[in-house]
Amino acid sequence: MAIINSNFRLTGLASGLDTDQMIKDLMRVERFPLTKLEQQKQLEQWRQEAYREFTNALRGFKEKFFDITKQTSYMLSENAFKVYSAKSSGDEYVTAKGTSLAETGGHTVKVVQLATADKAVSENSVSKPISGTVTDFQLSGTSLILNLDGVTREIELSDYENMEALIGDGKTDNGLQRLVNDAFGEGKIIVSEDSGQLQLTTGNGATQLTALYGTKGTEGLDALGISHGDSNRISTDSTLLGLSDKLAGAFYFNAEGNVEFEINGEKFKFSQNDTMSKVMETVNNSTKANVRLRYDETTDTFSITAKQTGAGNNIRLKETEGTFFEAIGIDSTNPIKPENQGVDAKAVIDGVDITRNTNVFTVNGIEYTLRKEHTAENPQAVITVEQNVDEVVDSIKLFVEEYNKLIDKFSTTLSEKQDRDYLPLSSEEKEALSEDEIKKWEERAKSGILRNDPILSKIQSDMRMALLSAVEGSDINLSSIGINSKSYQDRGKLYIDEERLTAAIRERPDEVKNLFIKRSESVPTYTRNLTQSQRTDRYNEQGLFLRISDIIEDNISTFRDKDGRKGFLLEKAGIQGDLTEFGSSLSLSISDYDQRIADMQAALYKKEESYYLQFSRLETYINQMNSQMNWLMSQLGAFG
Repeated sequence: MAIINSNFRLTGLASGLDTDQMIKDLMRVERFPLTKLEQQKQLEQWRQEAYREFTNALRGFKEKFFDITKQTSYMLSENAFKVYSAKSSGDEYVTAKGTSLAETGGHTVKVVQLATADKAVSENSVSKPISGTVTDFQLSGTSLILNLDGVTREIELSDYENMEALIGDGKTDNGLQRLVNDAFGEGKIIVSEDSGQLQLTTGNGATQLTALYGTKGTEGLDALGISHGDSNRISTDSTLLGLSDKLAGAFYFNAEGNVEFEINGEKFKFSQNDTMSKVMETVNNSTKANVRLRYDETTDTFSITAKQTGAGNNIRLKETEGTFFEAIGIDSTNPIKPENQGVDAKAVIDGVDITRNTNVFTVNGIEYTLRKEHTAENPQAVITVEQNVDEVVDSIKLFVEEYNKLIDKFSTTLSEKQDRDYLPLSSEEKEALSEDEIKKWEERAKSGILRNDPILSKIQSDMRMALLSAVEGSDINLSSIGINSKSYQDRGKLYIDEERLTAAIRERPDEVKNLFIKRSESVPTYTRNLTQSQRTDRYNEQGLFLRISDIIEDNISTFRDKDGRKGFLLEKAGIQGDLTEFGSSLSLSISDYDQRIADMQAALYKKEESYYLQFSRLETYINQMNSQMNWLMSQLGAFG
């Protein structure tokens, strides 16, 4: 008798039949409709992938040429068609750059004064020097290590009678001054006494000094009253509280342990546990404060510099809670000394006095950058402005090259023949093939998947007609400036006569610009809800590149129109990262196939179970017949 179980079956025990194979053969026939459904689903998935490839191709083309953030290849600006190069006879004094509003010719420029910014600077060094109260002058056998601007030396000490002997004269005795002179050079480290304390400072161009324990123990540094790691420069990675004992000025917090201050009306609040680095970063990132706070370890000073150059009160400070500005040595009531006040830039351009609050400004379409004040020996610079036709030609050539690649993709896909002998492989068929064989098979099966597709055909046709149709108010077209389509078989590919294009740009720059990027006066802005009449007016009045941009947007836009529909390609196939990824017509069709496949698989499972049940009954009947036969034979044997 057969035992029926979805995971384990014993069949054919009575009949001797290969029940599993027989049912497998029967189910192979039953699965034909399922295989067909799976193939249809696979074809839909391939169509969706193919459509999305075109969506991405159009998106990439649009971003490259019609996205204003891509300044090097953006084609919808006058700057792309009216390019002027400006050369200066004295780049060290002034440089220039032509804009679309420039004109060819020459200009003289004399830089009288550069614009500078207001700057508030610490009045004195902000860090305390290395100092300590000497507790023991008997220092023989001890040592300390000094690090001066990255150079490390160990100083071995002796016994001394008093502070005067400890310091020494720096020349003949064994005092500390001579030892550091021998180790680092004379004048770089100055050993002195201040109010009964030993003090170490730097000079002769040396800046940062740090004292460390020597290899002969801690006794030497401890006896001098100096802590391991003491430095004559603060660390901005330290907390404000940690800097309190390192700063020469008073650093106090309010009752909550905070400091509060204002810069140009921007309020700041910091905890005593915040680092100085955090304070500087926060201040420097504030657009309202519009200043730069920094610490210069060379001069051991803080500075607050206005980002806005020119004359005017561009740094306004207010101490609110605590003593932040006082601690860093800046007088908040009168921060800008006369020598640090910002001034305006002054220049004489073509004999006219020009005053600006910045060193970079534009006059008559030319952007000037002032770099250095002219002298009597070099009284002025000459700026020569020329039309840069080659750059415009190169930009149009790049557009045409990328456009032709796009057209080739459309033409290849739309004309590709479908090989109906190659259908998507079933899972069983894939098991019998290698990965390379599967790849080659699927390439054939995918061929012609979008042959003569109406959506792609319309996009290609619309782009072709957009470039060939006349622009209202323009007396030229692509053909008249040397850009043509050779034959209908090219499906809209463009070819450039570079000599004619160069001549057109040089002789008729404004007309060439309008041919490509003229704005519609009646409908200047593209939206998803334009009426057909508005679309027609906009199409006829605007330049060729704007037409192409609109066509692409019609097909890949992620914005909905008044009917709730997005671009045609997105409605058809969707795109990852958008709601259409699951809501497009092909996505819904694939989901429907998934449901139909699941329903059919359930039905096939039941069918397979029914076959096993029928064979199980057959086994039962055969067992019964065998039992009856055995009984009959035993009865006949009894009468034997």
